[in-house]
Amino acid sequence: MSDDLRRFAGELARLNPDLLMATGGASLGPLVEATQTVPIVFAHVPDPLGAGFIDSLSRPGGNVTGFASFDYAIAGKWLELLKQIVPSATRISILRDPSYAPGIGQFAVLQAVAPSLSVELIPIKVKDVAEI
Repeated sequence: MSDDLRRFAGELARLNPDLLMATGGASLGPLVEATQTVPIVFAHVPDPLGAGFIDSLSRPGGNVTGFASFDYAIAGKWLELLKQIVPSATRISILRDPSYAPGIGQFAVLQAVAPSLSVELIPIKVKDVAEI
């Protein structure tokens, strides 16, 4: 995390506002570190549960709550839909960037669902495609 973000988050928390708003994980992390008492509402955070910002989506706990920008479980539904469209599919390639944080969670769900659908996933890194 940027030292500037930490400093600014600390300054904001010391003002003791009624509420702090964070957009994205980069701003939420420093605010969570800065205060455990001022309520923090977030939006557009890819994986607030996985990042440890909240205890659960239904009961966030602490002083942090908000709106997740994506439910990773939907990735499993995408794979189920593909299998319904092409029931004979047994190998499915996934074009992905392993450095993109939300994609890590999506891919983990795809990997978990694939065996139940008798599908082999073939991940292709975006970097590898650029070299072709």
